Amino acid sequence: MIRSRVVVTKHTPLAAHAMVAAEHPRGAEVGAAILARGGNAVDAAVATAFAMTVVEPFMSTIAGSGTMLVHLAKRGETVALNFNGVAPLAAHETIYKIVGGVSDGLFAWPRTENAANEHGHRAVAVPGSVAGLSLALERYGTMTLRDVLAPAIALARDGFETDWYLALNHAKFVQELSAYPVTAKNYLRDGAWIHRPAGMLAADRVRYPDLARSLELIAKDGPDAFYRGAIAQAIVDDMAAHAGLIRREDLAGYRVIVEPALHGRYRDVDLAFSPGATGGVTALEILNILGQFASARVGWQSVEGLHLRASAIARGFRDRFEYLGDPAMVKAPWERLVSTEHARGAAAEIRRSKPGRTKPPRASEECTTHLSVVDKQRNMVSLTNTAVSLWGSRVVVPGTGILLNNGMIWFDPEPGKANSVASGKRGLVNMVPALGFRRGAPAFTVGAPGGRGIISAIPQVIANLVDGRATAQAAVEAPRVHTEGAEVLVSTRVGDKALAGLAKKGHTVAPKDESYSTLNFARPVAIRLTARGLEAGCEQYSAASAAGY
Repeated sequence: MIRSRVVVTKHTPLAAHAMVAAEHPRGAEVGAAILARGGNAVDAAVATAFAMTVVEPFMSTIAGSGTMLVHLAKRGETVALNFNGVAPLAAHETIYKIVGGVSDGLFAWPRTENAANEHGHRAVAVPGSVAGLSLALERYGTMTLRDVLAPAIALARDGFETDWYLALNHAKFVQELSAYPVTAKNYLRDGAWIHRPAGMLAADRVRYPDLARSLELIAKDGPDAFYRGAIAQAIVDDMAAHAGLIRREDLAGYRVIVEPALHGRYRDVDLAFSPGATGGVTALEILNILGQFASARVGWQSVEGLHLRASAIARGFRDRFEYLGDPAMVKAPWERLVSTEHARGAAAEIRRSKPGRTKPPRASEECTTHLSVVDKQRNMVSLTNTAVSLWGSRVVVPGTGILLNNGMIWFDPEPGKANSVASGKRGLVNMVPALGFRRGAPAFTVGAPGGRGIISAIPQVIANLVDGRATAQAAVEAPRVHTEGAEVLVSTRVGDKALAGLAKKGHTVAPKDESYSTLNFARPVAIRLTARGLEAGCEQYSAASAAGY
């Protein structure tokens, strides 16, 4: 039987000097304009990240969490900034009542009473985005906070036309948004309907005046406005009114972690990942395992390559679920998991074993954005910022226009686990910003939104770049697999023969069609440095776009 097939790709001209790749064209254009004005990669990244909270409000928020890698070319230094959510001081292991069954939320955790760890005021972790972005700008940027916030303020105040991406992600959650009156008033047309994109009639125009005023306050008073000033008070008052966990001391005590990047190597490419309780350790472990096999054997174009990718990913997740949590509170074999010896042992196990089974994968409505930047001086940034689930906690703080994260969902609600809830603890997040270098020179920057699918996607994109010598666009848009040890989610674009071949190797194959509304395999963006200029890779089924000069 024959049937029609949609083939989707993107093309971006090379940029001679500087480039931003982001999950929305308006965000990329904001960053590119900063670069054209003489700003560096950090200036552009911070401006883009704030703008994305306006144009892609379901994916990130200024009351969110983030992980950022910054490579400073002149210093030859790469640093990681961890500004992820922290459990409030009032949180503890048994704060959520387990009621039996498995959650249908972002992660397949045990179900909690009223899904209190998934949405609503008790799901909110202490946010880090304003602190992290402000600190990155202060230490590594060249422009003022007022300058880089100006584009986001203008977008929120003056508004912009609704596109299909905005309308789709409002429509998917219109019922959930409607359950919170302040949120509905902020994001829905007349508090009840989605804003319509252009068709035969002009598009609706969306404006966020309360958010514009909050951004203006941050531009004027800096992060203190958010953590100690009027915005902090509004958050605390709303928490107190709805049995939330966050208090003034939680906000005032928030700290960004700045530390050296996690370094690794895949074939002839040096890599930098985010360390600690992020996805970096697991992503590097997966690549180390793939590195034990010949380059020609691990490509997505063959059944063997897909098998090896799935097996390496499953092993990475097995170790992740067993060991990892906040390194300040959890003793884990961090160095062993990213060692060559561990990779050799895992590869030997893959050679002699049939696929195993651990936790099932979850196709999730994960809420994250990613952006990559390279500037004229060849500084690089890879930055992931998130509200966690789509629309975060679904709570907007009255009078501020600020959507709150649902970062408590990152913790396992069951006591006694490495990633269980604890006062002041950082959850185990999925972000994998990554940078690549060849012979010491910057080679690429890459990252993605997409829940736990990020952790499997980034190693596959890097393998495509390195083993397949693919362009950035080809590396990003190639079919992928995802597994956490049980079913193997496989893009149907690999073809029926490959799907059947994987099943013959013992995998429980779950074919997944890809479209503009699915998010089974994450949505990477990348920039690759070439002798001819900067080359973008933008996920083909999303609004992702690149801009530069």
